[in-house]
Amino acid sequence: MASANNFDAQTQLSIIGPTQVGGLLSAALFGCLACQSYLYFARFTSDGFALKTTVSAITLIQLGQFVCVISTLWIMTVSTYGDPSQLNVLPLIAVVALLLSGFTVFIVQSFYAFRLWKLSRSIFLPIICEMISVVAHASMLVLAARAVSMTDIMTFINSQTVLIALSWIARGICDLITTVGVAWSLKKRRVSDFNTVTMVDRLIYWTLETALITSLISIATTMLFIFQKQNFVWFGVLLMWPNGNDMEYFESKILTRVLCSRRELIVGLIKSAITASRDSEGLRR
Repeated sequence: MASANNFDAQTQLSIIGPTQVGGLLSAALFGCLACQSYLYFARFTSDGFALKTTVSAITLIQLGQFVCVISTLWIMTVSTYGDPSQLNVLPLIAVVALLLSGFTVFIVQSFYAFRLWKLSRSIFLPIICEMISVVAHASMLVLAARAVSMTDIMTFINSQTVLIALSWIARGICDLITTVGVAWSLKKRRVSDFNTVTMVDRLIYWTLETALITSLISIATTMLFIFQKQNFVWFGVLLMWPNGNDMEYFESKILTRVLCSRRELIVGLIKSAITASRDSEGLRR
């Protein structure tokens, strides 16, 4: 009996370390997101209402998620100090944090599906991506609802393994399809002009550098969850990520980076057009 209680205490305490590391890193990433959001609103004042609303929604949701993560850190490291039995269930505020991160991921993946449609002018892949994203988000909502009434965290995790893995895998597949689709669509738009090719190649590189990493993180987190449930490393990644079950901070960072990178692309395209115009005038003369 004593050994069983000792095992339970070790399991309960093992969640504190990953929560601290993941929570502090997510707070740092939120600072990056806040800076990027400020730069976006400062530089792109002429953008449409829809884009500004999207960035505002992500920033506000992530602000709420940041408050929830800090509250979770306080509860796990201060309020429950000396009484690990209170860690037998997740604090309600942690469930809210995961729920908010799920909304962030859904918004960002919807933005990428829309961008894929604008680039490819094909509706098939964007619809597939959006359907997969809806499945992942619905799984997250069901998990959050069930987590409110959990009585033991390990029992809950073992009983919801399939649903948790489904949420992560669906998000990873959605990101992978979007990444490949956007990169392929950009490659097809390349023209012979050197400057334009350079800018399109840079966009492809940005897409692969940022969007692809979220797919790899989701796969890695799924593997950690399946094979290393009891050390809760996956939970720390969950707090950092657009969103554990989500990829909140990384995907928010990607979205604002894509938006903030448009100025350089526009300048490059303008320079390319001016160069082409001058060349044509020189040939006429």
